[in-house]
Amino acid sequence: MIWIFNSSPLIYLNKVGLNWVFSQLEGEKCTHTEVYKQVITEGKIRGDADAVVSEELVEKGGIKAVSIKNDFKKMLKSLRGELHEGELEVLALANAKRGVAVLAESIAREVGSVFKIEVHGTLFLIFLMVKKRRLKREEAKDKVDLMIRKGFRLGHEEYLEFLKLLETL
Repeated sequence: MIWIFNSSPLIYLNKVGLNWVFSQLEGEKCTHTEVYKQVITEGKIRGDADAVVSEELVEKGGIKAVSIKNDFKKMLKSLRGELHEGELEVLALANAKRGVAVLAESIAREVGSVFKIEVHGTLFLIFLMVKKRRLKREEAKDKVDLMIRKGFRLGHEEYLEFLKLLETL
C-alpha cells in the first residue's frame, strides 16, 4: 500500500504527539513536494513546532517528498477554486501511484472518490491505530479533542460518528 499525505494529517498528528502513527502504517509513505513546502518550509518560517517534527520524518526516510506531472493533474486544475494546490497534488499523486490519499477536507475526499481514488481522513489513521491496538480508545478520543483545541476543523456529526466507531471496537 502507498499512503500519500496532505498537510492536515501531517500537521495535526504531529501537534498532538502522534507522529509515530506514520511508522505504523504498512507500505510506502509520501507527500507531495508542494505539501512539503506548505508544512515544513513555510511552517519553519512561521515557527511551527510541528514543521520540525514533519521535517524529521522526511529526513529519516519515513515519508518521502515527491512530485509528479501528469494529465490527471492538469484535469484537476479546473477545480482550483474548490481545492488547494496541495490537495490537487496529493490527489494526482495518489492517482498516479494507485495509492491512498489522506486528506482532511471533505470536498477533496469527495473529489477523490468521484475519480475512484481511495481516500481517507486524519481520523481514519487514529481509528486504524485503535483497531490495531496501538492506541486505546480513550487516548484516541483525547488526542482528537486536543487536535480540535489546536485548530483541527471537525464537524459535530463527523466527531459523533468517530466516537460511535470507537465504541464498536
